[in-house]
Amino acid sequence: MAVTNDEIREEFSELGLQILDEVGDLKDKLDQKHHVWKRAEKVAEHFDVSLGTVKSWKRQGLITGYKHDKVVIYDIKAIERELFQVTK
Repeated sequence: MAVTNDEIREEFSELGLQILDEVGDLKDKLDQKHHVWKRAEKVAEHFDVSLGTVKSWKRQGLITGYKHDKVVIYDIKAIERELFQVTK
C-alpha cells in the first residue's frame, strides 16, 4: 500500500494539533497548582500600591478574594496573570 506525501503531511498535521491541545491542557493544570496566597496588606506591599487600591480592585471585580478561616486571601499569581498580564 503506497502512501502519498500529502497523506503523511495531513497525518502529521493532525498529530501536531492533538499534541498542542494536550500540552495546553497540561499547562492549565500546572498553572492551577501554583498559587501564592496573601492577605490584602501583603498584596498591596507586593504590588507597591495602597491597601485602598487593593480594596478598590476587589470592589470593581478586578481581583477575587477567598475566605480562609475568617481571613480574606488573594492569589498573587492570578492577580499577576489577570490584572497585569504577567506570564512566567
